[in-house]
Amino acid sequence: MIELSMVRLINWYAFNNITAPFGKFTLVAGRNGNGKSVLLDAIKYALYGDTVFNKSTENKGSRTVTSYTRGLLDATAGSYMRPADKVPNVYTHIVLEMHEKELDRYFILGTVIETNSGNGFVTQRYVIEGKRLSELEHTYAEGSSLLVYSASQLQKKYGFKLMSVTEGLGKFMQRTGLRLNEGQLAAFRRKLRSVMSYDPDAKIDQFIRECVLEEKKVDFSKLIETKNNIDTLTVTFEAIDGEINELENILSLFDESKRKDNIIFADDVKIAYRKFLKYQEQMETAERAMDIAGKQIEEDTKRLKFIEEKEGKTSFALHEAEFNRDQMDCSKAIRDAEDALKEADKRKESLAAEKKMLLEQQNRISELINWCYEEEKKIEDKEILSSLTLDTYTGPQKENSVEHFAAFLREYRDTILGEMTRIRDIIRENDEKQRKCRQIIDDCNAKKTTFSEIPDWVSLKEQINREFQKRGIASEARFACEYVIGLSDEDWRDTIEGYLGQRRYTILVEPEYYDLADDILNASRNRYAHLFNTKLLMEKNISPVEDSVANFIEVRNPVARQYFDYQLGRFHATTIEQVRKFENAMSKEGRVAVAMDGYFIRKDRIRYYYLGQETIELNRRKAEKKLSSLKEEQREHREELEGKTAKKSYLDTQLSLLTTCNYNACQEYETALAEYGKKESELQELVDAQKNNMEYLRLAQTVSDLEQELAAIRKEISDVRADMSHQETEYNTNEKDYQIAEENIGQAQTALQEYRLQNGVICDKAIRDYEQYLENGYSGQGGTLKDRPRAERLQREVRDNLKEAQYRYNAVRTAENQLPVTEDSQASYQGRKDKIWMDDRQEIQEKLKEQTGRYEAIFKNEFVLTVLKSCEAARSDLKLINAELARLDFKSVYEFDVRYIRDGSDYEKILEYARYLKEREELGTADGQMTFDTMTSYSNDRGDELENEMKKIINRIVSSDDKEKIERYADYRNYMNYEILVSNDVLNKAKLSKQSGFNSGAEVQIPYILILLSALLMIYNDKNNSTRLVFIDEPFAKMDPVNVKIMLGFMKEQKLQMVFCAPDKTDVIGDECNVILPVLRKQQDLMEIGIVEMHENKA
Repeated sequence: MIELSMVRLINWYAFNNITAPFGKFTLVAGRNGNGKSVLLDAIKYALYGDTVFNKSTENKGSRTVTSYTRGLLDATAGSYMRPADKVPNVYTHIVLEMHEKELDRYFILGTVIETNSGNGFVTQRYVIEGKRLSELEHTYAEGSSLLVYSASQLQKKYGFKLMSVTEGLGKFMQRTGLRLNEGQLAAFRRKLRSVMSYDPDAKIDQFIRECVLEEKKVDFSKLIETKNNIDTLTVTFEAIDGEINELENILSLFDESKRKDNIIFADDVKIAYRKFLKYQEQMETAERAMDIAGKQIEEDTKRLKFIEEKEGKTSFALHEAEFNRDQMDCSKAIRDAEDALKEADKRKESLAAEKKMLLEQQNRISELINWCYEEEKKIEDKEILSSLTLDTYTGPQKENSVEHFAAFLREYRDTILGEMTRIRDIIRENDEKQRKCRQIIDDCNAKKTTFSEIPDWVSLKEQINREFQKRGIASEARFACEYVIGLSDEDWRDTIEGYLGQRRYTILVEPEYYDLADDILNASRNRYAHLFNTKLLMEKNISPVEDSVANFIEVRNPVARQYFDYQLGRFHATTIEQVRKFENAMSKEGRVAVAMDGYFIRKDRIRYYYLGQETIELNRRKAEKKLSSLKEEQREHREELEGKTAKKSYLDTQLSLLTTCNYNACQEYETALAEYGKKESELQELVDAQKNNMEYLRLAQTVSDLEQELAAIRKEISDVRADMSHQETEYNTNEKDYQIAEENIGQAQTALQEYRLQNGVICDKAIRDYEQYLENGYSGQGGTLKDRPRAERLQREVRDNLKEAQYRYNAVRTAENQLPVTEDSQASYQGRKDKIWMDDRQEIQEKLKEQTGRYEAIFKNEFVLTVLKSCEAARSDLKLINAELARLDFKSVYEFDVRYIRDGSDYEKILEYARYLKEREELGTADGQMTFDTMTSYSNDRGDELENEMKKIINRIVSSDDKEKIERYADYRNYMNYEILVSNDVLNKAKLSKQSGFNSGAEVQIPYILILLSALLMIYNDKNNSTRLVFIDEPFAKMDPVNVKIMLGFMKEQKLQMVFCAPDKTDVIGDECNVILPVLRKQQDLMEIGIVEMHENKA
């Protein structure tokens, strides 16, 4: 056993230079404030490095090393016994003489503290073997002054090694036989302090907490700091989200304003088109009326001419009749001859008309033959068709050839009609393509990425986001390309986008929500859209090659970064010549090698670009180029359609004019002409042979009839002329109406053309809708607005709301961050939103996720599990103390009864959650991973409940900002209930707190001391040759002398070296002590120690 035999203190508080002996039992006696605890603090600091000093009875504030070395007199005034202005450097020595009893050998354990003028201090330790304290000097005389050696001076004098704090304490532990490492030494110091300063009046629960169990509070600072970081990031995130929501609201108002504008625009188109149809109908009506009037005038003219001719003939006949009547010169034969001549003339004129028709038919057919020749169409029976007026072929042959030719022309016309239908379909498809191009251009002008080509993907993404929103999930599904900020080298765009193809717009979700998104896909109609398994993706360890193609893609979001690294990370970005050297490689020219399969990317199949904000401009240019090409194609198709239409119209007209003819009319006309000449000769012969034998009465009657006929003819002439005048008036009126309608329809066509140039998509749709409306009998949704003023009012309201939203947005932003307040600045707001979402929001979201993960990790590992581990360690320590207590030979046996709290409080819930985490940790189950309930004490549902309860509890603790409350939860000792059980001849494991006399304090001081000594004995009894020092301040305060003697006897039996500090009962304690050291404070800066040594009488 090693004992402390002597102590020297120099410049330690008011002990300026004292040397005192120590025995097996040493009593340091004196009133409070005289320096008892000062002496013990010096020994503990020197031996064990303990800086938790006893509280001062005279000065406020805790004691420190410098308050001891400088000698703090008044903390408030800052006055010292050795002030820095008078004593810049203070050299303090605490020197312990140790005695190895079995070997009767002494050694010195020295501690030197040098305090500088700034109150900084350096502690060094040394060991001197085989020396006693009386052989060493720590002061030297210089003139009349007594000075203290510095560490270096003392080292020079005695030649020992000076050691740092850590090295020195390690050496002291080795030399005193304790051999405690740094962690064990801290626990040992606490146990020493517990024996020295326990409160005999403390309740059992308080005693065990404060004196037996080590104070190990969970550090909440990291949790609070992380929570504050989360709160700060959340505020920032919410501000960013707020700005994004504000921008989205403005963008929605832009869209709403555009919709309202489009409604008005479509209505304007419909009104213009309605006017066009109206004027077109007016023109057609006027044209029909003019045609009817013109034909009627033509008919009246012909009729008038015929009647006038008839009038002339009738007038002449009347004149002749009158003359013949008067001359009696007429005969029946002549009349018959005249009648025959008329019939011959009629026959001749009829055949002349048929001949003319046949000649016109011949000219028309000859023209059609030439037209077919130009159309490169082969004509059958061309010779017959060219000889219709000749007598080379018979009439039936000619008729058959004409009918066959007409059938051929009708067949060709039907072919042209089919081609016209095909061209119209092409034009219609072209219109739809143009509409899509214009939509892309509009979206690009509004800084929107177009996804018009992937409706299934868009629908699935919207479906997932709706479900997320419904469940209150603060996450969003997005296409992979939406996370791309841009490409660092545009030369690689075609190769990268061409290779990725549909994978550019694969849908990505946060890994924790993938299962839900996958369920939505399984139940969705959009089964051909792509959803990437981000849950498995984020579990992969992906390491792209150094020169990876993925390096060209700029992405902030970690999931998207992992996705593109997975897709492109294995591809080397190299030259076209070097591709052959790698299994997976790409060149900017589009040459790729995929698992050694080499080919070129089909860049011509890239319809749209998707990666990065630059794609908006690229897609706009591409769409404009395609639109221009489509317009040119449509112009060509329309020209072709016009040509086909002209041909069809020409054939329709010609076919309508191909009528049935008398194909022998020419020959028959020649015969009729000869017959007419013959009849004319016969009449002439009769006239010449006529005699004066005319019947007078018949001639008179003839004259009367002719007079009546002439009167009727003249009345008819008057009626015809009146009708002609009316028709001319009607024609002129309709002609004016036609001219006005023609002028108006020109204006309507100009307006429609301007509307088409302004927005061809909406213009064409409005016209189609209006035409459908007309087909439905003026019913349905395609007509003009029923309440145009209301629509215009709504349009103005949306514009006003948009302007107000823009002003509100700019009102809270600096001038350089303000955006234009115009109706055509949608692109600026869309660009700002995309930039914030891409840059700021992704960065904050990632930091927030990181801090949340850190928060949960700290909460679980540094709080919950630490509390449980501390509780389990404390229970283990108490079991060891119980074992030590059971070995003591004392009249009563004491033991701890410690149980976890089970009162439904937050403490119990925290412990339950800790056991749940520990169980999962032992099973090796990750967070969120399902387990079989039969394998665990806690079901997955119960685990989820505990998770949610813990989040509420920890947020309540951290957010309370109540330091005392946080301290209570941070102290593991508050998670258990404590009791001391006592067993003796009368009691068997009875609760000490329930025994009579417990509240007096006397009944608990014995077990308290026994328990505290047992905690030290566990350490001392484990050592073969070590110190067994115990310090007790004001011991046995509640005990009577008998119990004091019993306790002192017990301490001797345990071979403990005891140092007592007592202001009273010194007689009882002193009787058992080898050394008594009365301490006395002579003056404020001077403490002295008396020495009383008891020597055994060996006689």
